[in-house]
Amino acid sequence: MATLKRLEKRMNDVEAWVKDFDRSQGPAQTSENLNWLVGQTRQLGERLTQTEQQAMQMQEALQKNAEIVNTFVEEQELVHDWQAYIEKLQKESEDALQESETESLDVQEQAEDGEEVGEGNA
Repeated sequence: MATLKRLEKRMNDVEAWVKDFDRSQGPAQTSENLNWLVGQTRQLGERLTQTEQQAMQMQEALQKNAEIVNTFVEEQELVHDWQAYIEKLQKESEDALQESETESLDVQEQAEDGEEVGEGNA
């Protein structure tokens, strides 16, 4: 008898929970959720549009600056100097890359040496 009463109480609790859940998850709540999602989507679209506009403005500014620099270099007859400077920068960049590669090789060689010493001590 006690088990039956406990079971009935549990069933009543579950039914009450389901009713509360239905009230909070009904069509009104679904509509609110959809409205919120639509609002968020609009905001994201606006942000994306703004970001695209800013990127286009920056691209235009960079292009104008490049044109100004090219005009200046040509007017001042610095084309050969400019090309030499660019070549120098490229060579420095390549040299720096080669140096970093040789440094990483040195570290690997040291690790191998350390392993041999460790094995000999064991």
